[in-house]
Amino acid sequence: MVRSTMAGLSGKGEIRRLWLSERDLFMQHLLRLDPLTRRQRFGTAVNDGFLEHYAATTFGVGGMVYAYVEDGVVRGAAELRGLDDLVAQTGEAAFSVEDGWRRMGIGGALFSRLITAARNRGIRTLYMTCLPQNAAMRRLAAKFEADVVSGYSDLEGVIATGGPTPFTVLDEALDHAQSFATLALTIQRSLWPTRLLARAFGA
Repeated sequence: MVRSTMAGLSGKGEIRRLWLSERDLFMQHLLRLDPLTRRQRFGTAVNDGFLEHYAATTFGVGGMVYAYVEDGVVRGAAELRGLDDLVAQTGEAAFSVEDGWRRMGIGGALFSRLITAARNRGIRTLYMTCLPQNAAMRRLAAKFEADVVSGYSDLEGVIATGGPTPFTVLDEALDHAQSFATLALTIQRSLWPTRLLARAFGA
């Protein structure tokens, strides 16, 4: 179930951080995006090869991924990049939600998670870029009171995140605990015989 902090989310999945071992879940999500969503996410048309390479290089020192996971499948994802540049105190946010899972509050829930993660890592300014016709991203920027600047072919939203607080640190710690627990359970399910798993969890 979705945590109480995501009460506005109208889905049966959960918002949580993805870890390196779950990189394939993120890649499969990107590959399911339709051509229009791919263009909105990356600013240009991209093929499967590009997405596979992108997913392979996303999880590292400089970035992290949060996702909306439903029935073990990633249906929406948000990336925070720029964590390797501590001096700049700036980061970049990017989002993608599959067709059929939009207008459920997933983008807003993911963005809320990214802002918390950014604050806790000393990122004071968060940037998000989108095409002018990307209405969903423009609504998201307005919801989080981003200052929007028009570029040559895109729009850039700028958000002042603020610094960390005991509440934001605790919030992320609880989120990570939940993510680790989910990952551990997934690994157990893949390794344990079905009969032993059912007995262990009272099924």
